[in-house]
Amino acid sequence: MKNNYLKLIALVVLCWTTVEANAQWSIGAKFGWTRTTANLSFTGRIDETFSPFDGFDASFLVRYEFNDWLAIRADLSFMKRDYQMDRNLHYLDPVFTRYYNNYLMLPVMTDFSFGGEKLRGHLLCGGFAGYWVEANVYGKTYWMTDYYIYFNEFNEKREFNAEDQRFTAGLVGGIGLSYNVVPNGGFNLDALYYYDLVSYHKGYAHLSDPRYLNTLSVTFGVYYKF
Repeated sequence: MKNNYLKLIALVVLCWTTVEANAQWSIGAKFGWTRTTANLSFTGRIDETFSPFDGFDASFLVRYEFNDWLAIRADLSFMKRDYQMDRNLHYLDPVFTRYYNNYLMLPVMTDFSFGGEKLRGHLLCGGFAGYWVEANVYGKTYWMTDYYIYFNEFNEKREFNAEDQRFTAGLVGGIGLSYNVVPNGGFNLDALYYYDLVSYHKGYAHLSDPRYLNTLSVTFGVYYKF
């Protein structure tokens, strides 16, 4: 029995030594485009239409490579998750609100890679946590008199309140390509989809009103291995 334990310990040490011998760190930066969709309950919103809007994603990444096909990766991202609401009553066609939302996002993903020494494909999957840093609104509102409808533009910072949920979390996954220009570095292209599992609205006391953001991020970046 003792010999079996010694053999098991020796095997674990050998496997760990092999992983450490092949392990490699890399760091990088990337920048690109986002498109965010707001998913809401339409209770009381029969005259509102929500549509996706474009933003950007600026990130730093750290990657730990166990071997040539398996790694773990974490990104620290400043991400704009913007969307728009339009009023769909005919006489209110000009009325809309555009929501600009700035988030800090931290996805942690398993990275399965395949391909040659220079060009490699990547399958990425994992989870993320995020924090809603800032919110602004821009749009056009209206008021009515007995004879006229008046429209007015607005552009202002939105103050957070007790109904806002500023922390978020969810699932993230996607695909990527990397190209080693030199042995220690190169370029990478990612397409990631962020799926929120936490509503950004806490809801009202007597009304369930969940609201989620889903974001597609496409970025181009550079990385360095050491």
